[in-house]
Order: sequence, then structure tokens, then C-alpha cells
Amino acid sequence: MKYLSILVALLVLVGTSHSANAGPVTPVIPGPEVEAYQKAQEALLKKYGVEAKSRPVKLKKPEMTVHVLEAGRGDPVILIHGGGGVAAQWVPVMSSLQKEFRLYALDRSGCGLTDKFDFRETDLREHAVDVITGLMDALELPKAALVGNSMGGLWAMQFALAKPDRVTKLVLLGEPAGSGPATAPPPPAAKNQSLQSLRGFYAARLVADVSRVPEEFLAVDLAGRQLPGAADSWNTMIEKIGKDKCGAYSLRPELKGLRTPTLFVWGDKDRFGVPTLGEEMAKLAPKARCVVLRDAGHLPWLDRPDECNRLVLQFLKEGK
Repeated sequence: MKYLSILVALLVLVGTSHSANAGPVTPVIPGPEVEAYQKAQEALLKKYGVEAKSRPVKLKKPEMTVHVLEAGRGDPVILIHGGGGVAAQWVPVMSSLQKEFRLYALDRSGCGLTDKFDFRETDLREHAVDVITGLMDALELPKAALVGNSMGGLWAMQFALAKPDRVTKLVLLGEPAGSGPATAPPPPAAKNQSLQSLRGFYAARLVADVSRVPEEFLAVDLAGRQLPGAADSWNTMIEKIGKDKCGAYSLRPELKGLRTPTLFVWGDKDRFGVPTLGEEMAKLAPKARCVVLRDAGHLPWLDRPDECNRLVLQFLKEGK
């Protein structure tokens, strides 16, 4: 990867700058797991023909470093992944948007090459808003469209409610985390997962048909899960979610004030929540609509790539 040496050098500097931090942030330290992740990321980018710059972005609040995949040209779009995933999971979507938009896919706190994070003493909603605000400020983006999935969808909704003047469009692919009144907490991260067990997890929870998931996609997800501190970061987040019960369902009373044009794209086989949850939320927000994709799961861009990507592209281009 042509940016590998630059990124590794910057990560070393970032690690040094955070070494005295006794708070919840732990820097990424270059090593074999990081190199394996970067190789897997590059393989997925190559498969989909996405020319992305991989770079760290230093935030002022919270004081941490976030890894971003940057590609394309045009109006800015920030993509926020779900679960214990990674930015590269957006590569199939980025391939269809890169000719029309400037794309910034971030590794969320604790994920990928972003600093690892202990969420147990953190206000999760405040943290989500601070990270997206800090990233936009660092990138000098007054406004941007947001695309989110699952936990990333929850983050995007929370930010749009807190900072409506900075969000041009809001796209939620798959169930935003905790959309139901009694949603079970996400499963804890396994620290010694294999490609075979990860494929089984996708088949059971994330997609309608696992044969549609490219090996390169599974490989970069697995490499991200094997990064030091990734499992611990995710497990502290779900521990905090279980205590605070702060999912998307809790946002319903506020949705009447969500003035941002919003698109829910929901798979009819999304095992984290039925499509009626998305339809109900869309009815509560003045400028929202929900599209249900047949034979699609929690990651609808994998089950129905052409239709999902077309919906996202058309929605983001509306009114331009």
C-alpha cells in the first residue's frame, strides 16, 4: 500500500504523543496485526476499484486520533460503520459514490486503526457527537452528509439531532442500534475468532445470504477484530450500552425535531430489528422515508448491492 510507510510513521508519532495519557484512550502501536489489517484493507480497496488515502486525523475533543479512508471528489459524505467493524466495510458503497462525492469513512473509537477506547466511564451520546464534531472540524468541513449502519447509524442520528446545521443528508443503512423497545445488547467480541466462525456469524446475524459476502470483506473484518485492544474496546461499549439503555428507540421523542432529509434503508431479514421499526421512525421525522429491501439483512449493501447503492446515490444527489 503506497501510504503504508507514511501511516506507520504517523502512528508511531501518535503513540508517543499519547504515552502519558492515563485516560480511556490507548494509541494504536504498529506491529504485525496492524500490517495484516492494512494488507487486508488494501485488498478490499483493490477488489472494488476504490483509490483511497488511508490517514490518521488528530482530534482536539476527545483528544485522540481517528483513522480515515478518504476517496472521491465532490460534496463531503462521512460514513460511520457499525458494531465492532471497520471503515473498510464501506468500500462496496464507496465504489458507487466516489465519482460524485468526497468520502470520509472513519474507524470508530476502539475500532480499526483508530485509538482504542474504554467506554465504561463515558457518556456514549456525548462521545459520538464529540467524535463527529472533532473529525469535521479537523477536516475543515462546515457541513457533510452522514451515512451510518447499526451503531454508526445511532451515532449519525445522535449527531444530526445535536448539530442539525452541520448535516445536509442522513442515510441509515440497516437497523440503527437499539431501535426496538426491548433490544438485547450486542454480542461481546470474541478474541480468537477464525474466518470460518466469522462467516458463521455473518450468516446468523448480518446478511440474508453469506455467499454474497466477498472473502476480502470477511478478511478485513477479521483483521480488524484481531487488532490489539479491539475486542476490549467493543466489550466496554456494550457493557455501557447495557447499563445506559441509550439506543435509537430512546430518540423517538426527539425525531419530530429532526429536520434533516433522512433515508432509512432496511432489509426485510434484518435480525436486529424488523422493518416496521424503521417505518415508525420515518413517520415521526418530518423529512424522513423508509425503503424496505427484500431478501436483505443488517448489511443491505452486501445482500442487495446494486439496489442499495442506487438508493443511496439518488438520495444524496437529490436537490443538488
